Amino acid sequence: MDGGTLRLLVAILLFSAPVVLAAEMLPRRIVAGRRLTRPQAQAAGAVVGLVLGVGFLLAAG
Repeated sequence: MDGGTLRLLVAILLFSAPVVLAAEMLPRRIVAGRRLTRPQAQAAGAVVGLVLGVGFLLAAG
């Protein structure tokens, strides 16, 4: 595999890992005064994953 493929695979992992982790860890926790449901936790994880994935792609060039 070439470097571009490896960067893309890492970016995919950075996009998806926070969604899975947040969906398991955040439901029924109180964040900013709100009790999160599973879809809300997945959405929060998606935002974190988006920032990490795009940040990685920008940094990796």
